[in-house]
Amino acid sequence: MSTPVLETPFSPPGSPIFAENLLFDYPEADVILRSCDSFEFRVLKLYIVHSSPILGEKVLISPNPQLNVSTITADSESDVDTSSLPVVQLSDSGAILFSLLSYIFPVPPILPATIGQTMELLSVAQKYKMDVILTHIRNHIAQQDPPFIREDTAFHVYSLSQQYGLRREALQAARSTLSFSNLTIEELEDELDMMPGVFLHELWKYHQSVRSNLTVDLEEFRTLHARGTLVTSSCESLADSGIPSWLDHYIVTIGSSPTFFDLTKFYKALSSHVQKPRKQGGGGCASCAFIPHKTIGTFWAALTAVVNSSIANAESDLLLSEETRSDSHTTSIEASSPPKYSDMTSADVILRSTDLVNFRVHRSVLVTSSPFFADMFSLPQPANDEVIDGLPVVRLSEDVEVLNSLISILYPVPPEIPSNDDSILALLAASQKYDMVAVQSSIRAEVSRRGLLSPKGAETFRVYAIACRQRLIPEMETTARLTLDYPMTFDYLGEALRSFEGCALRDLAHFRQRCRDSLTSCFASSLDHRNGPSKIWVGCPTVFTFDPENDDGSPPIWLGINLGGRLAQSKASTYAFKPPSFRKEYLEALQAHVEETDCHFCTKMHTLKGEAFCAEVENMLAQAQNVQYSSFEGIWGV
Repeated sequence: MSTPVLETPFSPPGSPIFAENLLFDYPEADVILRSCDSFEFRVLKLYIVHSSPILGEKVLISPNPQLNVSTITADSESDVDTSSLPVVQLSDSGAILFSLLSYIFPVPPILPATIGQTMELLSVAQKYKMDVILTHIRNHIAQQDPPFIREDTAFHVYSLSQQYGLRREALQAARSTLSFSNLTIEELEDELDMMPGVFLHELWKYHQSVRSNLTVDLEEFRTLHARGTLVTSSCESLADSGIPSWLDHYIVTIGSSPTFFDLTKFYKALSSHVQKPRKQGGGGCASCAFIPHKTIGTFWAALTAVVNSSIANAESDLLLSEETRSDSHTTSIEASSPPKYSDMTSADVILRSTDLVNFRVHRSVLVTSSPFFADMFSLPQPANDEVIDGLPVVRLSEDVEVLNSLISILYPVPPEIPSNDDSILALLAASQKYDMVAVQSSIRAEVSRRGLLSPKGAETFRVYAIACRQRLIPEMETTARLTLDYPMTFDYLGEALRSFEGCALRDLAHFRQRCRDSLTSCFASSLDHRNGPSKIWVGCPTVFTFDPENDDGSPPIWLGINLGGRLAQSKASTYAFKPPSFRKEYLEALQAHVEETDCHFCTKMHTLKGEAFCAEVENMLAQAQNVQYSSFEGIWGV
């Protein structure tokens, strides 16, 4: 077989694939593969059939040659007639097909330069069931330096692996994320906009499973097997397990933080144990200082086997995107309860729900309420549209419950407002989609009057995520503020995390951080004894050393502990932003202080200025909590 003619040079591995390089003109080609962006590749059927049963079938049943079809290249000066060759249209881009073909044909393989394109290449090879080619690509990736999957790329690769259904890469990337000492939403801020909540929830469950497995398996190893690997150790400080205390603590630490499973950290723990007595004037632990390297190697091999087994057992629980469901909160009207407003008298049009329930309504009502329907009915209707009893059928994307509620608001009848949060949001989204401004305002007013859409706990986060998905700005703002009552952690959100899409989680994290910064500043200002409201308390015999460098007095201890404690809380990522009433806590702290010390100064100051002090602090807190939620750019890309 002759060598392929390459009219433009191949790029080295890992180089960007430019449009001018997308030319694959194999000698004696007998078929053309056309990409979705109209690049065409002249190839041999034989290679395609042998590499992929799916592509092979497409090639073998390819239609008759098309007339006047030309190969498209970025720098072509003239069209090359390809009318004698059959054309197979594919849904993949020219850059990915070009790279894929370089692994199929005997030419230098081209690995894309970006993570996104590389993952897409793997997904295309998997889609076409190219097992040998997929192995070839993975082997090529494994030779990259620096490694393709590493700490700074792990989350991106994991997210793309979930998106494309690449289990091997998802597991490798998930394992790489174990190097992070603590997986929290705040620490993942830069990755939140690239990872849907459903993927993030699976990753968190994987981390939990790994830690749970490690805790159990390492406990058994620590108490039953570790001692047997350290037969030469006679450390003076032994744990109940019979092994040196420092090693016992090190093994336990791995269970809660797998990042400590590292030989460097092991030697650091050993060094700390050996050197600590010397700092205290002793001679150090001679036994542990001279543990033979062979003994350490035996111990480390045994520990590695336990850790790898624990992680492998957790990997079986990691689900890919096609195996997960983002929202199980679905509702519908039971079959025994037909829609109340599905048959209006003298109707002239039928609206059909997604669950195939017909609503007979009036065009005039729809046109009056909705510019969307006004425009739709002003256009000529196709002659082949479905008609029932002489009425045209319009298929809508809303279910029976939402349509029934929407129609009840359009007509002068008692409104049927759903009672559950999901259906209320769906109803608001439908009115927004159909440009029913007045109707949407009426829905919101009725929801407010009935006290609906007031989620509690983790449900608040889920409702916020759905509101973001539906682009319901007032509900986004309201529920974002409601989340301030609760910590935003993986443990607390649980299944609610799966409802997040796009940048909603990142935007919420940013909003909460701004609230946290605002409250931190507020509490610090309230403790300012020079210019803040606490200056009236300077003179109390007990002082709070919030600012030890000052020499002109401080607020009393009882007040410093109250406000200083809140200052420390406000800096914590899990802080709930609406603490109990300040006035109540203030009075309780003051009363305890007076009863304990009989402080006449604070008693007098409370009588003269206590009310004004409370009012000033409460006003500062109210202003601090009035942070605007305005981060909509990331969600809609505008």
